[in-house]
Amino acid sequence: MSDRIKQTLFILMRLFHNQAGNTLAIVAAAIFPLAALIGGGVDMSRLYLTKTRLQQACDAGALAGRRSMTGLTWTTGAGSSEDTANRFFNINFPANKYGTSLATVTYSASAAGAVTGNASVLVPMTLMSLFHMPDKTVTARCTADLQLPNTDVMFVLDTTLSMNDINPGDSQSRIAVLRGAVSSFYTELENVRPAGSHIRYGFVPYSSTVNVGMLLKRSWIQDNAIYDSRAYENNDKELKDGGTQGTTISGTDPWQKVSGSSATGTKYQGSSEQCAAPANTLSDSSTYTSWSPSNTAVPRSRVRTRTRNGTTYSAGLTNGICWITPTIYTNLVETQNEWVKENPNAGQENADSWVYYWQYKPISYSMAALKGAGDENGTVSGGSFNALVNNINTTTGTATNRSIAWNQTNACIEERATRRSDEGNTVPRYDMDIDLIPDKTKPETQWKPFLPGLVYGRNATAFTATTNWVYSGSTATRSSTNLPTPSSSPTEYGACPTYARKMGEIDLSTLSTYLTALKPAGYTYHDIGMLWGLRLMSREGLFAAEHAAAEARGRYARNLIFMTDGGTDTRIGAYDAWGMSGVARRRTPTGSIPTNATQNAITEARLGELCTIAKNQKNITVWVIAFGTTLTTMLSDCASPGRAYQANNAAQLTATFSQIASQIAQLRITQ
Repeated sequence: MSDRIKQTLFILMRLFHNQAGNTLAIVAAAIFPLAALIGGGVDMSRLYLTKTRLQQACDAGALAGRRSMTGLTWTTGAGSSEDTANRFFNINFPANKYGTSLATVTYSASAAGAVTGNASVLVPMTLMSLFHMPDKTVTARCTADLQLPNTDVMFVLDTTLSMNDINPGDSQSRIAVLRGAVSSFYTELENVRPAGSHIRYGFVPYSSTVNVGMLLKRSWIQDNAIYDSRAYENNDKELKDGGTQGTTISGTDPWQKVSGSSATGTKYQGSSEQCAAPANTLSDSSTYTSWSPSNTAVPRSRVRTRTRNGTTYSAGLTNGICWITPTIYTNLVETQNEWVKENPNAGQENADSWVYYWQYKPISYSMAALKGAGDENGTVSGGSFNALVNNINTTTGTATNRSIAWNQTNACIEERATRRSDEGNTVPRYDMDIDLIPDKTKPETQWKPFLPGLVYGRNATAFTATTNWVYSGSTATRSSTNLPTPSSSPTEYGACPTYARKMGEIDLSTLSTYLTALKPAGYTYHDIGMLWGLRLMSREGLFAAEHAAAEARGRYARNLIFMTDGGTDTRIGAYDAWGMSGVARRRTPTGSIPTNATQNAITEARLGELCTIAKNQKNITVWVIAFGTTLTTMLSDCASPGRAYQANNAAQLTATFSQIASQIAQLRITQ
């Protein structure tokens, strides 16, 4: 063995028996594997964190883009659905986040409205780059859509006269715009309704009352109902002016044009609820010739000459629309012959020598014919009866019958008993009890038909009067004048809205037919609409059995959409759900004539109570839309938090309904 080999073996043996320097060698040998292990962990964590944040940003953009869509319409460009989605993505994943680069995202929507996003970003390697590991591209895919559980949607819709008006910038009336917006809302919800889920829709059009009569059981309607009406007895008459004709008669001949002109100007639409003509600008002057032969001779005559310049205006409702018609006079000169001559029938009995009197008082009528035949627990079927309340035939001296009909087209109701504002809390308010089932033995808990053909004012000679109204409980009043009856003004003071619909599924054709039937009429009593919207929705009330049957297949999310186009507008001369208020005074003290302002305050206070019941006791989400009017504090407070909207025109109303549909449908990530 050579000396070199021996020396080498000696060194190795020493190393083998001496371990003092082995740790350094081992650590040195392990540096690269440890670096790879740690670097892999760090870079994998970065990749995972980036993937998570990228997915969250993708989801946020998809949700925002879907929420910004109107219906199923996906838009591009500045302020578009696409722009909204991109902005939300960029907020949640800013450029160069976590040292990344080249972040991209694209969003698009399917024909069914589902928004899909595809995002990617380049993640550079850190320690792993020492081992020649290439940069990694992280991707994320997301889809946001509307999904709809079983859902109830009750529409409480203001269908008062002002819905015939046209908002500034629109070409259609408010009622026409409403029809289109509700149809779009329906289509949007139906498009996102998954197989197996159910949507029920209900409708309560309201004005001064509601048309719900054909939805009620016969036992819920009074058998005999009292109305502020009138009665005629044939012997209640007296002679007029002694009953004989005078010695002379007088009159005028038709006007004869001499010169100038008059022409009808272009008519225009005015405010339907405040249908009043502007002030005339007419200058009208007249001159008269002397009587010929003299002012005491018979016969005698004279000529009146008048000159007219300016404009007169007339206003009137046609099918609920207020039309104002100007008549323009340009130096119009006309003459008219006035005359007095002997009466060839002097001394003879007057053709209308008798004056006939009505007794105005509360009168009880049987409701049997209106409730219809059948079981008391069956649904009201409607009908008619005759009442001797029509005008008197002055030839025969008898009153004539008026047919009093009550069916689906006019089945409005008068509310059950309530409390006056000056009465204590011990007096029940049955009308404000949403769930109370009427007791047939207690008429005060039942409803009665709304019958404008039976109802009359007392003493006041016009619906607009603020004085002379006589309280219903006073002694009967006697008058030869035909006092106001709401049946003579069905679009204003005796209005009955389109019939309400209970909660139920509905197809588009039936919906379109129903919306077409909505006709504006009457004034604005918000409380009666909300009251019956809740009655039709309540799981615990009148229709509890129907709701229980529906929910046997799954619980329903409940939504009430309350839409109005104006502030509270009650009229003491109007026949409403509490009678003709100037006479009945069912919500105000009996000793004084109520004012419109007093009634408005009562209506608004009751609306506030009902909205609170809906939100806090009935688990109903209340959505409020002020259409073409200001979103007042009263309306905002009625809505559930964040659920009040103002829509000034057609486009905004459609967008508002679309936004509500999106929120009802519960926007969520589906991928």
